[in-house]
Amino acid sequence: MLSMLNQTWRDHWERVLRRLDDVRAVYRGAPGGTIWATDSVQSFFEAVHHLKDWTGNDPAIPLTKADGDALINRDTNLQISADIANGSKHFNLTTTRTGDKGTDITRNDATVQLGAGTSAHRFYIQSDGVEYDAIDVAEGAVDAWRTFLSGHGLI
Repeated sequence: MLSMLNQTWRDHWERVLRRLDDVRAVYRGAPGGTIWATDSVQSFFEAVHHLKDWTGNDPAIPLTKADGDALINRDTNLQISADIANGSKHFNLTTTRTGDKGTDITRNDATVQLGAGTSAHRFYIQSDGVEYDAIDVAEGAVDAWRTFLSGHGLI
């Protein structure tokens, strides 16, 4: 079976970690403004959610998409990530992991760093009446996957 760009699940895992580094950069301050920051955060959630497809489709490891779905269904951060990814992918959220079709990145704060040519952003996600900081959800999602993959002896 041929894979996209001849990559494995591990390549996608490393991509997820790079996208998390991008989100961290958004929070510290980076060039590019709000559009770039939004793209970076949105790309992280898409990448982390699609890890279930990469682990479930790679025949070199004993995981299935059902294993990934089970992990997502028991972790709030992964459920929120799934809703953000699917809303982004499909323009709006029609099915939900959190139970709230309104789950979305609802606001952000920006701090312009004069002289540096950068701005730091903080994004907030609203889901089921609770507001979450996007960096906390992102870090929690990666931690959940790291624990899961370690538990299966993959990392």
